[in-house]
Amino acid sequence: MKKEVPADFMWHLDEVMIPYPVAIITSLDISERINAAPFGLILPYCSVAKNPQLLVCMAAMWHTSKNILATKEFVVNYAPFSLLEQVSETGKMFAEGVNELERTGLTALPAIKVKPPRIKECFQHIECVLDRIDRPTENQTNFIGNVVSISMNKELCGKSRDEKLRLADPLMLYGENVVTQKARYFRAGETRAHAPKDIHDTD
Repeated sequence: MKKEVPADFMWHLDEVMIPYPVAIITSLDISERINAAPFGLILPYCSVAKNPQLLVCMAAMWHTSKNILATKEFVVNYAPFSLLEQVSETGKMFAEGVNELERTGLTALPAIKVKPPRIKECFQHIECVLDRIDRPTENQTNFIGNVVSISMNKELCGKSRDEKLRLADPLMLYGENVVTQKARYFRAGETRAHAPKDIHDTD
């Protein structure tokens, strides 16, 4: 038995079950003050090696959105489950110009190719330069960034996917109340490798 549900406001974080990896995006304002905030709507946009790109979706009124529009650079820092409380804290409604990394005890680490910093406590970082924007509504801005550098903890390099998952222990989100900002988080559990017996259907 199936039931149709409406696509109400913030449907992707409420009624519909869509899990997301959580990352903290760091950016700078025009005065080069650091801003950090958590996001889940982040996806690879172009996967070819000659033009890797990342898509980030966010509300237009947020400081991160305004910073990216002004300075054209940002870093996506993927957080481990152990940072749950600090990640949540970076999402508080701080005044413009407040350095959320300092407020939450996280450590700024110089980026390789862009001005906004990486976060030392995060296990993986994707540095981006803005390529173009898409505005599906006046309240939402989607940024497509050119990936200029990817870095990760050395212990992850050369490991199998299962080993990377275990070592990184990524923080995942599966719903949020946008009024109270109370989110539901989880970590990876059972994994299993599987492939069809014959990838070519010749029948």
